[in-house]
Amino acid sequence: MKVIIDGRFVLDEADLHRRLAGALGYGPFYRHDLKCLREHLAGGDPRPLELVWIHAQSIRMALGTALFHRFVGMLEEVAANDAGRDWPSRFVFRLFD
Repeated sequence: MKVIIDGRFVLDEADLHRRLAGALGYGPFYRHDLKCLREHLAGGDPRPLELVWIHAQSIRMALGTALFHRFVGMLEEVAANDAGRDWPSRFVFRLFD
């Protein structure tokens, strides 16, 4: 699965979580926080997944620099943990400004 988040349309942290939850099919029990997102992604839900953020500077502006770096750091960590896996079991994160 490939999910593209266009930063030009992200309003704030809650909006980013809504977009991710909808695109990834997390449903009503998703808590809309960074810890829950990490638990889902680190647990392999869903796989394979390529998550692409385009216009990432706009996401940085919407979230603030500190929160943006927390999101990116977590996503890069999950991707690094999956780096040696075959594609059916892999999470890939790409960031474009």
